[in-house]
Amino acid sequence: MRQRVFGSIDSFVESADSSLKIGRLVGNFGFLQALLRFGEFDQIQLFCPTMGNLQLLRQQLENSLDEDTLNRVVLSHHLNLPDALAATDFDAFHLGDAFFYLPKMAELRARHAAHPFPLTAPTHSLNDVDLGDKIRRLCQAPLSEGDAIFCTSRAGEDVMRHYLALHREPGRPPRTEWVPLGIDESYFIPRARAACRKKLGLPERAFCLLYLGRFSPVTKADLTPLLYTLARLRAEPAGPDTPPLEWRLLLAGGGSAGEIASLRQTIGELGLQTCVRLCDNVEDEAKRDLLAAADVFVSPVDNYQETFGLSIVEAMAAGLPVLASDFDGYRDLVVDGETGYLIPTLACPPPALIDALLPVLDANLVSLCCAQGVAVDMECLAQRLRELARSPGLCRAQGEAGRRRAQAHFSWRKVMARYDAWWRTLKREALGAGLAKPAAAPLPPLSAFQSYPSRWLASDVTLQLTPLAEDIVAGKLPMPATYADVSLLSSAPLLAHVLQVVSQLGACGLSEVLEHCPAIAPDYVCYQLAWLLKYGLLRARPLAPAQPAP
Repeated sequence: MRQRVFGSIDSFVESADSSLKIGRLVGNFGFLQALLRFGEFDQIQLFCPTMGNLQLLRQQLENSLDEDTLNRVVLSHHLNLPDALAATDFDAFHLGDAFFYLPKMAELRARHAAHPFPLTAPTHSLNDVDLGDKIRRLCQAPLSEGDAIFCTSRAGEDVMRHYLALHREPGRPPRTEWVPLGIDESYFIPRARAACRKKLGLPERAFCLLYLGRFSPVTKADLTPLLYTLARLRAEPAGPDTPPLEWRLLLAGGGSAGEIASLRQTIGELGLQTCVRLCDNVEDEAKRDLLAAADVFVSPVDNYQETFGLSIVEAMAAGLPVLASDFDGYRDLVVDGETGYLIPTLACPPPALIDALLPVLDANLVSLCCAQGVAVDMECLAQRLRELARSPGLCRAQGEAGRRRAQAHFSWRKVMARYDAWWRTLKREALGAGLAKPAAAPLPPLSAFQSYPSRWLASDVTLQLTPLAEDIVAGKLPMPATYADVSLLSSAPLLAHVLQVVSQLGACGLSEVLEHCPAIAPDYVCYQLAWLLKYGLLRARPLAPAQPAP
């Protein structure tokens, strides 16, 4: 039976830090773990950009995978990609981002692949000021039927379709499909609320709100309106038949020193020091304790940078009702009135000056200016909080409904099944369409630098061993080591072989060396000679005079 093979030139691991907070990094690493656990592939080929990244990924996988799963993974370097494309019939080739590698990978496929296969990638943040340029480059790439961009939300898909319509003919690839992100199934394991409250020092009777995310009005949410809303709720008198509510707000996440200082200042000015706890740089274990201890989850996001909302799904998995802004992909997650509430938003674009200066403005400034024109209805949020605080039964019912929804739609097991179904469909489409033709051949990167060196290695040079090389050949000195990322181009055995050829020939020309290395591609032989010249093991005579100054 034919093996199903998955490939990617994204290693999905960019850092050894296991507590990464950025949604793209969390989503990509979660995808890789889910692919290895639930993906229906016999082999998974991952091509890494550097040897250091390859070693990091290998270490991460060895620490988290059983032997059978590990045996399905083949790690390689980007430099091995052309040979792999020529030799392997991939069923899916998936990338970690829709814009960086996708157009480049389409060109590599057109030039080197022997078998058609689908290229796919997800969207992440879509508010880049140069998004139009990125999509234009994408549409100029040799994409084919079967290539798809997986949008993590319907709002994100609307953005992609808008820009694609500007830069491609109708019906041309890539297609867009809505496939959400997922969370690990361990988030569905309940933790004891009372024990977590005791661990965190929270009063048992307090009504605890939890916000989980970056403390940044530039890239996530302006939390100042939420703090003012809490101050108003605390100031409300209790009714004749209702005891006063003991409000608590847990702000958990990360931010710059300036952002955290600004939050603390606002908390102090509003007199909220006793009821707001700021938990910065929360690790995963502490985050799960916070989710278990809270009564409701609040996410008044107002920033166009947001596309999906992993923290909302995590809160749903923990059995919390979610009060989220009716914004972007949040409305794909929260069922209003059933798993929580969507809080209405109203938006206005910034003054035209921003559009006029868009090419030169700092991207963070643009993001902040746009977000400051988005208003979340805080009166509605306050009313929903009152309802849930006064109705523990409603709180529990919405939380349980959210947990069921998260299990049914947003566990990685469910999401990976959707990915796999699409890959099977897209592979059939790719086979039907065949391979796309490559675009015009790009100029070699050094072709514009002809005037830089004194001369280029050519057939008119005479090559000869130096005394240093003779000492190395005699074993008096060690051979210099090549850098790890260059070792695939200049390996120790290859260098030793070429050096031995020159040693046997004596003073010789380039053509003689090439003739005595018939099993090695000429460009590789020349590269070994250049390395040997660089490290002083060979000399080249005659050397032409330097280029004259202009």
